[in-house]
Amino acid sequence: MKNTNKIRVLTLLLVLILPFLLVPVRAQNPTIQVSDPTGDDKGPGFYGYPTADVFKPGVFDIVKFEVYVENKTVTFKVYLKDTGGNPWSAKNGFCLQNLQIYLHTDAPPNVPARSSAIGLNLNFDPSWAWHYAIILGPCWETPPEPIPKGQCAVLYRPFDEVVQGDNFKVSVQGNAIVATLDRSLFDQADPANIKNWRIVVALTSYDGFGPLKVRGTSLDKGDWVIWTTATATNEQKLAMANAIKFGIEPRVYDIAVYSPEYPNGITDQEQYQWLSSFDVNTKTPATIPPILPQLKAQLASVTQERDNLKTQVNSLQSQISQLQSQVNALQGQVKNLQDENSKLKSDLDALKASTMNTGTAVGLAIVLLIVGLAVGYFLGKGKKKEAPKATQ
Repeated sequence: MKNTNKIRVLTLLLVLILPFLLVPVRAQNPTIQVSDPTGDDKGPGFYGYPTADVFKPGVFDIVKFEVYVENKTVTFKVYLKDTGGNPWSAKNGFCLQNLQIYLHTDAPPNVPARSSAIGLNLNFDPSWAWHYAIILGPCWETPPEPIPKGQCAVLYRPFDEVVQGDNFKVSVQGNAIVATLDRSLFDQADPANIKNWRIVVALTSYDGFGPLKVRGTSLDKGDWVIWTTATATNEQKLAMANAIKFGIEPRVYDIAVYSPEYPNGITDQEQYQWLSSFDVNTKTPATIPPILPQLKAQLASVTQERDNLKTQVNSLQSQISQLQSQVNALQGQVKNLQDENSKLKSDLDALKASTMNTGTAVGLAIVLLIVGLAVGYFLGKGKKKEAPKATQ
């Protein structure tokens, strides 16, 4: 009897729980998702991989990155064409890459922001200067030590740093390197506004013995160096030689970007342009994003505005020319009318003068006629009086 009751209870529980077990778990959609061109792992456009066998094609090629903002955590997933496995058995599941994520947030103006990348020879435009930097490395030591002092992942914050641990976990999921951080670690910013942040993901080659844990560069190919002139032109080789001489060569293979200005990321050509913006004359590293394209964009905007104004001016000038032609035509008509009026006035004056002369002549004729009649009358009367004397 007791067993029967137990079976009934278990059956009832199963009936109640089973529908929830059968409901598929809905994956959360990423807050930010950006695709990056495949095959742009060439730095400024002409870099090659180290020639050692462990560096498989695609291990420094970002193809996508995603950000998930949840109630308690913020997760960054950076997908590579190939992670290359974990040939040296690092704790974090990868060991060929040095992956860096820079965040310009909505932090208040009094929160410091830094304009230099860590070991990459890159600067950030002031409007992109980072408040937080997530540096992901292989991690071998226990307890973990932060890059570049140690070899484990670290979150650099405005006033301190946090090494990977319970509140900051790193893993590999397929070809994605994943960093999940407690949301509370972003104490000077609000991840709810992350779509208004500016994010730069930079991928380079990890080297535990390199400066700041980044593999060194060379003009020539080699097993353990970033080959900076693999497909470079002679002009690019000269520029790179000077850049290495002054210590400003970009030590990065691929970058991916998100910002309100670049919601869909950047193209491979934009990456090459950005990473080629170093200046050997002023000995300054490349700037992200470069000042020159920004100035070019401003110049293009001003040029377009100028062209629009020119078009408007030309249109107005054409209208003015048409109006001037109409005015000239009207002035000609007015002059013709004035000439006709003058002629009519002259004719009228002549007619008036002629009319006056005719009236005077008629009046004079009438006067003469009257005088003539009067003279004739008086003469005729005189002759009648003289007639009797003649008879006598």
